[in-house]
Amino acid sequence: MNPMNLFLFGGLGLLVGLWHFGSLRWLSQRLVSTPRPRWGIALAVQLLRIAVLVGACWWAVRFGAWPLLALALGMVAARVVLLRQARRAEAGEVQP
Repeated sequence: MNPMNLFLFGGLGLLVGLWHFGSLRWLSQRLVSTPRPRWGIALAVQLLRIAVLVGACWWAVRFGAWPLLALALGMVAARVVLLRQARRAEAGEVQP
């Protein structure tokens, strides 16, 4: 396995993870804050989130198990970053 591929898939995992978990946060906030949420848009965003995630995983697994693991690690890193950001915002700290 080419180490450059692992960095590529790790970076892809980070980007997909940031988008996946960021859109989940956006969708959740929108559903909670809107008195009459548009369920069609919510469903479309949810399906798009899942489709992008499945597509990225499918593409990574075509290169083997290590790229899939690198993609997963990138997504976990993105989740950690976004959770830390959300906790800071909830605590009232200023975000950079």
